Amino acid sequence: MGLDELRFGFLPVDKVAHGELAGFSCGSSSLDGFLQDFAREYHENRFAFTSVVFHEDVAGPAGYFTLANDAIPLNDSEVFDLGYSAEIRLASFPAVRICRLAVREDLQGAGTGAAILRIVFGAVLGGVEISAARLVTVDAKNDERVTRFYGRNGFERSLWAEKQAGHNRRKNIRPETVKMICDILKR
Repeated sequence: MGLDELRFGFLPVDKVAHGELAGFSCGSSSLDGFLQDFAREYHENRFAFTSVVFHEDVAGPAGYFTLANDAIPLNDSEVFDLGYSAEIRLASFPAVRICRLAVREDLQGAGTGAAILRIVFGAVLGGVEISAARLVTVDAKNDERVTRFYGRNGFERSLWAEKQAGHNRRKNIRPETVKMICDILKR
């Protein structure tokens, strides 16, 4: 079921009745549990802000996302690929981190996740008067389906993070997550 992009909206988690969150299920007990048990506390303590996404044609939440501030070092190749001026010298680049993103199980594969990412990108771009960031980062679950989703939506693996994680590959340790970045001005 494809949902009309214009009919999505979102509210901060502290403006949503707890009962509306109780039935949310995305197929991951850790993502469901975070929304139901911890998102408000993180939100109220300003550790990360969670927004609950709704659609006019769907009863209850369609999904949610949690954002926090981030900064990411970039290697010289990434800086060049992003088209930054040679005069820009930062130890790390300001970013917004997607801490969690979940889509209700019955809406997965229907474009809802991509619509939520567009909401995230709009929120980051819309905050230009209060916060500077053009990179969005995510520590994506190291699962082909998840990394492919982010890749289709403009994210690339962080070359800097890949280099840092290289020692784990030499020990045959598969990392649980993959750092991915998206330059929202190039989307």
